[in-house]
Amino acid sequence: MKKVKEKNPNTLTLKESRAIIKSNLKEMKRLEKAKRVKVSSDSFTTQMHNPDNVLEVENLQTYFYTDNGVVKSVNGISFDVPKNSIVGLVGESGCGKSVTSLSIMQLVQAPQGQVVGGSIRFDTQDFVLDERGKKIPVYEKNVNGEIVYREKTDKKGEKILDKNGSPVTEPVQATTEDGVPLFETEDRVYDIVKMPTHDMCRIRGKDISMIFQEPMTSLNPVFTVGYQIEEVVYLINPLATKEQARKKAVEMLTLVGIPMPETIINYYPHQLSGGMRQRVMIAIALVGNPKLIIADEPTTALDVTIQSQILQLIKKVQKQCEASVVLITHDLGVVAETADYVVVMYAGKIVEKGTVFEIFDNPLHPYTKGIQKAKPTFETGADAELYSIPGVVPNPINMPNECLFKDRCGERCGQCEGEYPEEIKITDTHSVFCHLYKNKSKK
Repeated sequence: MKKVKEKNPNTLTLKESRAIIKSNLKEMKRLEKAKRVKVSSDSFTTQMHNPDNVLEVENLQTYFYTDNGVVKSVNGISFDVPKNSIVGLVGESGCGKSVTSLSIMQLVQAPQGQVVGGSIRFDTQDFVLDERGKKIPVYEKNVNGEIVYREKTDKKGEKILDKNGSPVTEPVQATTEDGVPLFETEDRVYDIVKMPTHDMCRIRGKDISMIFQEPMTSLNPVFTVGYQIEEVVYLINPLATKEQARKKAVEMLTLVGIPMPETIINYYPHQLSGGMRQRVMIAIALVGNPKLIIADEPTTALDVTIQSQILQLIKKVQKQCEASVVLITHDLGVVAETADYVVVMYAGKIVEKGTVFEIFDNPLHPYTKGIQKAKPTFETGADAELYSIPGVVPNPINMPNECLFKDRCGERCGQCEGEYPEEIKITDTHSVFCHLYKNKSKK
């Protein structure tokens, strides 16, 4: 009798693969269509749960639709970013840190990558629109509170006259020191997950900016650094003159500590060192005076001395601009030196979060303990072997709803075989996702 060959559970049949592709295409088309729909701003306007926060991420889910299945890169994470603070997002490579930042910026590579659920509430200011949907200008006023008028001129600079030969006047619109025209604004809270792409362009780069991971490749090699900074100035203020854009670019380079900014502004990226390029990237991120800065591993590929300078610069800029920072890194030393709050991620989920003192002085989750134990210290001998967490990260495709660290955990218990542990609050600011602390939660 012929023996029936058993199917390998780790492979897909042609029929299964086709079914996955068909299902993925249908879902990707639905999500892409939702991004292009023109809706009223009321449909994505919401309220902050805590007015002291500038950003609130709740149950965020970002998936990648591949031919082998759905990769749940970010699988239901929640954390807050308080105003005027630095929040460190920590974890191994591939745990979902960068995908979280790209989700906040609406820059996840589509159509395969999609934010499928949750909410990202961002506290910002937006323009007040009139009945025709146009921005309402703010006009200059004299000492008596009356609007200032000036004579209207044509493109040649000649006065425009009315039918009676009298000069036509117009109100003078107020501007900032940089020459940016002022319009009436109001405090708004937007849910970025629900925002169409067209509306997201109003706050991306201006209210939320990002310092990307690799300084060697983030800048365009065929344009000068001055041109690339000026490009952002024009995007934020389309009416800016060439002189105003140039002045702003020099001002930004000066702010980030680049010597001889009037000269460096004409340099191409290949003429600058890695540290200088990263400072240029920070300057680009600061042009719009953002409320939230996302720094995605800003010290990658830099030597230790330059790393320290960049971190000190980020802290200095955060205080000067009164902005909040989400600092993404896998280096605990960077977090301990810079951050106020820490969020620890593993395999697309949060395992622990708290203040920097709570995480480093009293780590609770076995994964947090493991990554701290793996870092060399002054007590570590020259010949001593560094500790490494045993095992490997689980396959990210179609992950089950259970503790994903259990197979690598030295403290696992019987409850770890069940569903993923709920958030257990130890203090008002310190919480952990682990079955070991079910009976130790804050009363």
